[in-house]
Amino acid sequence: MEKSILKETVRQDKPVTPKKRNYKPRKKKETKQEEFTGLETEMIQRSGEIHSIVKPIQAGSYKVGKSFHIFFEKKPNSVHRFFTKLFLGWIWQDQK
Repeated sequence: MEKSILKETVRQDKPVTPKKRNYKPRKKKETKQEEFTGLETEMIQRSGEIHSIVKPIQAGSYKVGKSFHIFFEKKPNSVHRFFTKLFLGWIWQDQK
């Protein structure tokens, strides 16, 4: 009886092959202590080179929603400000 069940489940014309897995194993990252030894001194030297960060001059911003702002360096003309308020609902605020 067991042989008849096996014959029914296994086809004789095509052998059953196991399916191949379609993934690649992840590469392991090796951390080398030698790479990080000189990095600290290099970062200290580079931080001394940067004297100050210059902020761009901001003319104002559009207020979108309750707390989101889009800042501009130049103030848009009155036609642009009118239509952005009309169509998008954004409110222009001058920088103080």
